[in-house]
Amino acid sequence: MKQINEIINFFKNITQEQLIDIGIALIIILFFCIFSRVFSYLIIKMFMFKEKDRKKIKNSPFYKPLKALFICAGVYVAILIINPPADILGVCKKVLDISIICIIANGLVNFVDPKKGIVKKLKNDDMPDGNRTVASFTSKILKYVIYIGAGLLILAVFGINPSSLIAGLGVGSAVVALAAQDFVKSLISGFSILSDRPFLVGDWIVVGTDEGEVVEISFRSTKIKTSDNTIVTIQNSVFTTNNVVNWSRMKQRRYLLNIKLPLETNSDKIEKIVNRIKFVLNNTDNVDKDSIQVHFNTIELDGVNIHIFMYTDIVAYAPYLAFRENVNEQILKVLESENVKIAYPGQNVYVHNVEEEEEIQ
Repeated sequence: MKQINEIINFFKNITQEQLIDIGIALIIILFFCIFSRVFSYLIIKMFMFKEKDRKKIKNSPFYKPLKALFICAGVYVAILIINPPADILGVCKKVLDISIICIIANGLVNFVDPKKGIVKKLKNDDMPDGNRTVASFTSKILKYVIYIGAGLLILAVFGINPSSLIAGLGVGSAVVALAAQDFVKSLISGFSILSDRPFLVGDWIVVGTDEGEVVEISFRSTKIKTSDNTIVTIQNSVFTTNNVVNWSRMKQRRYLLNIKLPLETNSDKIEKIVNRIKFVLNNTDNVDKDSIQVHFNTIELDGVNIHIFMYTDIVAYAPYLAFRENVNEQILKVLESENVKIAYPGQNVYVHNVEEEEEIQ
């Protein structure tokens, strides 16, 4: 309140010389505002001297923060020219210091942001998926470190000693530790995911009752997109207590089919069907020819069973369904051409007629 009254009194008792100083100060601020773009561009150009595209230079993570810093510098010079009372000058310096801290923090956050800065450059290079995931994960941790550091510096501007503040929190450290148990557990699990790499961004995984494509791995949780395009957020600690099935790590998918033919099908017909199915599979694309197995497997009460087994290098789920459909159609065509129908479960029932038996006697 005291500083506000001093500001009001300052403008009430303003002199002609002070008006001239204010005018000069405004000109200086305007000058820095106009030329901040030029200064920022030239400084970044010094570090990106090989870059010819002006747009890429202006998209640098430090371009906008540098512009803001030059404007703050102009405001500071203007305040010194006006030469306000000491209390007002102190308030202005604190505001400028906080602004500079926020601007520098913003520039550093942009520099380590996964969508721009150095991490974006790394992602554009020939970089393995695992390393890209680690880079994104590390950038998020660095962002939080920068935010915490900026917060501590702002506290120091207000004269608050961060170490004494942390010491004061020791009274409730037990409560904080209990509240942070799940957070720490998820954090450690996040590092475990990065080191073991059971899955990466883009993999299709199953964990518990949830299944979907991994879209983001953070230090606390993992987000997956399910088949109905909903996003499910799973705490990283869940992955340490549940088995994770990673379908994207498969090199081949298994095709398995058992066909039951009528019991009256003769042996020559069965042998011919087995050989024709083998021929069809050997001439089908994306089939591991060494894995093909077609056998007359068992004889049961309701029919004879033909066992068909093989591997395909089609691992993506939708293309695999199309592949399976094509193979099934070809097998059905073989059976149709041999005039053989697939047997269905049945049971013979014999009825004993008591009346007919009495008439015979």
